[in-house]
Amino acid sequence: MKRPILVIQMQRMGDLILSFPLFLWLGRAFPGHPVWVMAEPAFAGPLARLSPGVRYLGYGQADAVLREKFHLVLNLSHRPESMELAGRLQAEALFGGYSRDGVVRVNGAWQEYRLSLTHNNRHNRFHWADLNALDVIPPGVMAATNWPRPRAMPADVRQVGLFLGASEPDKRPSPRFWAELVGEVEKRGLVPVLLGGPAERELGREVRRLAGRPVASACGALGLEQFALFGQRLAAMVTPDTGPMHLAAWSGLRVLNLSMGPVHAWETGPYQPGHLVLRSSRDCVGCWRCRFDSPRCHEPFRPARVARLLDAALRGSGGRLESMRLPGLEVFVSDRRDGLYHLAPLSTRPRAGQAVGAYWRAFWMHAFGIGPLEGCRAAAEGLRLEHAALARVMAVQGARFLRSLAASADPVRQALQWQHAAPSLRPLSGYCAAHVSNRDGSPDSLRQVLALTEKHIGFLTER
Repeated sequence: MKRPILVIQMQRMGDLILSFPLFLWLGRAFPGHPVWVMAEPAFAGPLARLSPGVRYLGYGQADAVLREKFHLVLNLSHRPESMELAGRLQAEALFGGYSRDGVVRVNGAWQEYRLSLTHNNRHNRFHWADLNALDVIPPGVMAATNWPRPRAMPADVRQVGLFLGASEPDKRPSPRFWAELVGEVEKRGLVPVLLGGPAERELGREVRRLAGRPVASACGALGLEQFALFGQRLAAMVTPDTGPMHLAAWSGLRVLNLSMGPVHAWETGPYQPGHLVLRSSRDCVGCWRCRFDSPRCHEPFRPARVARLLDAALRGSGGRLESMRLPGLEVFVSDRRDGLYHLAPLSTRPRAGQAVGAYWRAFWMHAFGIGPLEGCRAAAEGLRLEHAALARVMAVQGARFLRSLAASADPVRQALQWQHAAPSLRPLSGYCAAHVSNRDGSPDSLRQVLALTEKHIGFLTER
């Protein structure tokens, strides 16, 4: 029997569900190797029948895992105990974070890139589900996967779920919003059903009180497996960015994601193709942590607009979606491009941030060997043509960054200082800081980040 593969995923429910694609790909890329997954039993138990066929383990089985010899270990968890365990395991290859003798390291170019996104993800254009896999799964395996689109229910199915909760209050609408949305969807002949876990029981009661009339509610009444089965009878679900949203998308339920607060739809939007994402058009959207007293990205979300968008989606009115104008908001549909997650714009105006994000996506794909040189050149040319002044600033900043690193006696400290550069350069400076820090400022790490910076300058200055 071939040696097993171990994935350590001890984070939240949504993180585990976004690892399901990785589990599928591991079975295809490493045939004959059993796939083991260490996860929180509270999530793994209810989700086991809905996930790809893997063997789930809890942290309480760490002693047995330490006696095993693995073909591959991939640690996707940043918890200290997960890092320590990963550092003690016997494995032919190890990717992700690990700790040995009190020193934390990260193996894998894409895992280093993911590390660099902490408080630095505004221009990131890679989904967590893809970042989980890119160090170990050939891009061709990922690109060959045909993800099913959401179910199109018969016209007489009028029930729609409203999932009320999220891990933080800033990531979800207010009770008043949900109560008003109940009325707006009813005006369009739809039947709302309030959904949520045990933590949303009180929120569900408040929404019903504010609505001022009976509203069907299953808040706190459904386990995860029951929730997935219940979703088979719904036409769609309106939801903030939360674990049950990912379960709904995985199970084929059409999702309208209200992406608000400190979340980034490019990283944690509904992964399968064909789901709608509605988010603010503010320049600060996709932040790691809101810098305001209350998230200003909530302001343009209005129940009537959401109900209008939902109704058009259920009627299959693609043209209406593309021509819909929702001031202060943008509409996207989840899609695939180059074998990876993509948000295709349906109703949005071109902005500089979109061109910057497209450039950095092409840059990192080329830098890490999965994207063509011409793709990066084309993205850079588009940035230069559409936003010439910004492209010049990014090139000049890159040159200054290059000179400061090359002249510094302490490249780690110097790179860390550049983490606070302008947001348009921060994808590069943040990665360089993570890379040289992870390698204690070794000469090889310095050469690597200098070469990346030279490439960046070249792309934005070549004619």
